[in-house]
Amino acid sequence: MNIALIGAGTGGKNIIQAINDVDSINISLVIDRNLDAPGIVLCKNLGIDYSQSIDDLTNHNVDIIIEATGNNNVIKLLQEKFSHKCTIIDSTGALLVMTLVDRNIDTLSQLNNHISIIRNTSTIVKTELDDISLSIDNMHGISDTLLNSTKTSITHIQDTDKIIKYVNKIAHQTKILGINATIEAARAGQAGKGFSVVANEVQKLATNSEGFAREINEILGKITDEIKTISNEVDKLKNLSKAQTDSSNKVQVAVDKLITETSI
Repeated sequence: MNIALIGAGTGGKNIIQAINDVDSINISLVIDRNLDAPGIVLCKNLGIDYSQSIDDLTNHNVDIIIEATGNNNVIKLLQEKFSHKCTIIDSTGALLVMTLVDRNIDTLSQLNNHISIIRNTSTIVKTELDDISLSIDNMHGISDTLLNSTKTSITHIQDTDKIIKYVNKIAHQTKILGINATIEAARAGQAGKGFSVVANEVQKLATNSEGFAREINEILGKITDEIKTISNEVDKLKNLSKAQTDSSNKVQVAVDKLITETSI
């Protein structure tokens, strides 16, 4: 369908914008005496033929003429020259078309504004998600470090436990040695009196060593239990961070899709 438009003011410009992208409609010619009119300027940008004279319509194959000036003389002239060749829509019909076009442009403008807001919001959300994802990665790294540290601490405690067992063994042997020394001092009688004092001190030292070793062992046992608790909590933290990562990835995919669709 070939259309000619008479009058290229703001209304005419809006009509051009509305129908130019419709595949079944071809704007053959736009006429206005003012070559600086908004519609003419648009024609120049879009490569649409334009003219200052109605007589140039005779050189174009036109199915419909839209008269958008509202000038009675213009509509009479069009009817005299072209009513037998094509359909003529007068200014009243053109006003209806322009009103509908204005509303469509208004609606489209609002829609574009909403899409722009959604796109900007999506971009902000995407940036925040990237930051959250980075934080989760860092938290995951810290969890790994803590887990490795707890494993190392448990190893050190196990090594310390071996030393304490060795100290216990030495204390036990020292205690036996002190008992034997006491027995031998008793046998020696008065001559072994001084040796008996030393033997008693050795026994006390052995007993104290056993007591200290036992206390240290109990403390290390408590530390081991605490480290195991920390290790369990770190495992929970890792599972939680993984769940957060999975959720963030799903949201990220949805936001990326939204940004792509609103950018088309």
